[in-house]
Amino acid sequence: MFDIVPSSPYNDPIWHPSGEIIGFNHIPIKEIHYTYGFDCPHQATYIYDKDSAGFWLINADGTNQRRVLSYTLTTPAWSSNGDWIAFSQGAQIFKMPFDGNQFDTTAIEQLTFEGRNFFPTWSPDGEWIAYDSDVDSPTGLKFIWKMKSNGLSKKRIAFTPNDGETRMPFWGNDFKIVHIRYVGIGSSEIFEMDSSGNNIIRITENEDMDQYPKYSPHDKFICYISQSQSSDGTQLWRFDNKENEFKQLTTSGALNFSWSPGGKIVYLKFDYSRIDETKGTLWVMDADRNNKQQLTYNNFQIIQ
Repeated sequence: MFDIVPSSPYNDPIWHPSGEIIGFNHIPIKEIHYTYGFDCPHQATYIYDKDSAGFWLINADGTNQRRVLSYTLTTPAWSSNGDWIAFSQGAQIFKMPFDGNQFDTTAIEQLTFEGRNFFPTWSPDGEWIAYDSDVDSPTGLKFIWKMKSNGLSKKRIAFTPNDGETRMPFWGNDFKIVHIRYVGIGSSEIFEMDSSGNNIIRITENEDMDQYPKYSPHDKFICYISQSQSSDGTQLWRFDNKENEFKQLTTSGALNFSWSPGGKIVYLKFDYSRIDETKGTLWVMDADRNNKQQLTYNNFQIIQ
């Protein structure tokens, strides 16, 4: 498997509600060929080990990294009790049982059957799943829906056909849903609403691409990935709901992340410039950006 533009070997970390394990997608890199020298990473060729690709688990202390599925899961999300994982496959939403160690692939349930559907997120009581979908969209844009966790009672709750898409929902413990809305060319902002789609509040207001918002365990913070129009690149930011303050948490690139039940953050350190021993790997830090520790590692051969 070759890739001229590098894809991160680690992706989509999701901290299990037990706090003991972290799931993630992983496609190991075997070799990086720097045809024009180490100073030209954008012209390198990346060779991935597709036979080892899949969904993996690792203990929260960095031990016992193991592959549990032979395929990756698009936009995965644990249920509130950790007994299920919801994900998108072929642009449809599925859920699969998990016993704390293994997935039961024989009991996968398909929940959506039409349109294109992504970013499932569970309500705190496990009764509902919100997601974004282009079903019944007059323009093909995606908007936020919710359904019962068995796939019934589907209802669109955020529909702005004259403005832009509403996407990437994440359900908080107080049943509010944080999400993004496209408000201009090249710009998306963070909003929150109640689970009926009402009482909309705008969180960010800038010219950046703000995406993947997630509440902290007690809803004090909202973290999100922001692609800046400036030279800062794509970084992880935190909004303090109580103090109404914003804080940048990373400076070396971040593409996605997840909260632990205790308020720590696991994130993907990556910025597309180069994959090395530290970039393209998962890291853990406190909510105040302190105590950053590398969780996963790359093991590949460099050929020049």
